[in-house]
Amino acid sequence: THIVDVDYETVKAYPGNYQNFLVAKRSERERREREIAKQQARIAEQRAFVERFRAKATKARQAQSKLKAIDRIEIEHLPQSSRRYPRFRFEQRRPSGRQVLNMEGVSKRYGDNSVLEDVSLTVMRGERVAIIGPNGIGKSTLLAVAMGEVPADAGSSEWGYETYPGYVAQDQKAQLGTHQQTLEAWLTDISHGETIGFVRGHLGAVLFSGDEVDKKLEALSGGEAARLIFARQVVEKPNVLVLDEPTNHLDLEAIEALVEGLRSYEGTLIFVSHDRWFVGELATRIIEITPQGIQDFPGSYEEYLERCGDDHLDVRAVLRKARETKRESRATRDKDKGGKRSPTAGAVRSRQQLERRLAEVTAEIEAAERGLEALNDRFCVLGFYDVTPVEERRALEQEHDQLSTALAAHMQEWESLEAELGALPEA
Repeated sequence: THIVDVDYETVKAYPGNYQNFLVAKRSERERREREIAKQQARIAEQRAFVERFRAKATKARQAQSKLKAIDRIEIEHLPQSSRRYPRFRFEQRRPSGRQVLNMEGVSKRYGDNSVLEDVSLTVMRGERVAIIGPNGIGKSTLLAVAMGEVPADAGSSEWGYETYPGYVAQDQKAQLGTHQQTLEAWLTDISHGETIGFVRGHLGAVLFSGDEVDKKLEALSGGEAARLIFARQVVEKPNVLVLDEPTNHLDLEAIEALVEGLRSYEGTLIFVSHDRWFVGELATRIIEITPQGIQDFPGSYEEYLERCGDDHLDVRAVLRKARETKRESRATRDKDKGGKRSPTAGAVRSRQQLERRLAEVTAEIEAAERGLEALNDRFCVLGFYDVTPVEERRALEQEHDQLSTALAAHMQEWESLEAELGALPEA
């Protein structure tokens, strides 16, 4: 519900999601730039007056007064940001054929668990495909099958003519291979005869410089491993990028830089991500994996939501969907029982009490969600932090925290009530 920004040697909390934070921070910086520009213009105007009239006896005293006023002004300077942004310049060595990937009837099981069932899809050159769906539905498995990392139990998966995919798996540290190598040695091996300057230049672009290039792979953090894997993609220049949760270990600066690099990439992009902003910024086609098959939507994530989709990237929407699924499952189960169980009078009373409380909790959840939405809308109004008194702002933020806590408690109670109702026979 909040983004805490550590920058300019200060710590500041911004309410809302990452997109709201970017808008608010940009607005705040632009406001300060305007204020500094106005101050500098006033100083320049006063200096011009001093230079013009200081030699004239009639104006000398006034000029001297203005000069002293200028000296008393505390000149503001916009501090340098402490953020460090990597640079990702993705290119393709050469374009692929028109058809990039073709999957037909792909199925995959792990024991009794069917992860993919008869999946067929085709990806064309230049598409930016986001694969979405609830957790455990097989999104990562689909990418692994496409990359040949996991064999399909049935069906086929084939890359098209002149297609050279680059793969970024969820476990980027595992992708690095021999952990005793240094960063420089690892990227040198991948660079196939390029100069040490070339290697160090690419390491520097992803924020590895000086002695850091001699760090062992095993000592890398998750974010460092991710940046190094992306440096590999920059060096190898694939014409298809296959990304499985690429933002998982990256900080906000790296995510921004990654999105910027992928926007200008002219190859094909196929990715799985739970980052709503990332998906919204990049996807031009949405493939939703469901238990019934795949739903293929040509368009952005926002267009997909408007027309036909469940918001798998919004926590509250996911919880609401889970509630609906549980209700449908219980109704089907009770129907299959065919009324064979005769509930006792006590069970009937228990059901009535639980259903009444469930209705109350549902209303409380909806009220909390409406309250949070209203507060978020208010927080995101341009200039909110400039014109709202500190005490009022703190009160609103406290109200937001209280509503968020209440919503979490209501959701937990809702789950418990649903479980209790599911254990009772139908009246």
